[in-house]
Amino acid sequence: MLTPPILIAIAVAVVIAVAIGVALGMKSPSHTTGKSAESGTAGDGKPPWNGDQAADSVGEADHEALHAESDKTPRRELTCVELADRLAIPLSQLQAHEATYREERIPKPKGGFRRLEIPDDATKAFQRAILRRLLHALDAHPMACGFEEGASIVDAAMPHQQKRVVVKMDIRHFFEHTSAERVQKWFQAIGWDKQAAELLTSLTTYNGHLPQGAPTSPRLTNLINAPLDYALLQIARRHKGDYSRYADDITMSFDIKRGRVIRGITQVVRRILRSYGYTMHGGSKLQILRQNNRQMVLGLVVNSTVALPRKTRRWLRSVRHRLENGQETTITEQQLLGWEAFARMIETQRDE
Repeated sequence: MLTPPILIAIAVAVVIAVAIGVALGMKSPSHTTGKSAESGTAGDGKPPWNGDQAADSVGEADHEALHAESDKTPRRELTCVELADRLAIPLSQLQAHEATYREERIPKPKGGFRRLEIPDDATKAFQRAILRRLLHALDAHPMACGFEEGASIVDAAMPHQQKRVVVKMDIRHFFEHTSAERVQKWFQAIGWDKQAAELLTSLTTYNGHLPQGAPTSPRLTNLINAPLDYALLQIARRHKGDYSRYADDITMSFDIKRGRVIRGITQVVRRILRSYGYTMHGGSKLQILRQNNRQMVLGLVVNSTVALPRKTRRWLRSVRHRLENGQETTITEQQLLGWEAFARMIETQRDE
């Protein structure tokens, strides 16, 4: 049972974290060099972005339009005409476009199905233009490792090496619960006027949420959720721990012995997620892994150093041996080369 002092501490942590997240969500778009040392890396406990840095791919003119030099300098909002110009698509086409989506269900490796909402070709072309010309140059929080250029599962796993306890949490229906309302507010926060933000939202959302299957959705989930990532990182740092997120998979790790403190932290995370419109999975998808067990993060072992599981490494050696001796194998040589390249990538990124 949690003692009154611990309950009070948890309650205070929730209030502070939610307040920080809400304030950042209202005021601060994610506009910094996410992985660079200059950006305020994950270890310094400070906001990892600077709202005064240039964020868009269209150059210095955007820096002046999207960001005021100080809070006292009013900024000029960008219009639909400027949106069409930057996308190199006639405004009449953007405004007249009616998106259609088809649903597909694909099986998950561990059972169940993932529902995809896939846009028609014209909508997909518009979304790719938005991704390339408007979103590509913006940087998410450095601890958001999924869907980010130059980041991988190794980046998400490395902070959690050699920890006493690793906590794995999962967001339920991540894309569906990233609402169109939040998308529009974010577009307005980075400098588009209401009409342009509404147009961008109509082109990137479906049925009131980000569709899983649209080219823009993965990037938008990271950009929009920078304040959430910051709030969760603050919770981890307050307990001298680490945090990373890969899409809907949240990982925290600590050198804490007491189980009730860890359980208290998971409740704080649950409440912070709820304040952003998300729900945390319970049951088997909430895992608390201690060092005497195999600690896995996104399929990689992190007990001592980031690596493929021993069983997988042995299997790869066996496949290689059988191929070299002309024996049948369960995968082709091309597939084996892919696995071996993946193993080398893990070793290279880990040892950098």
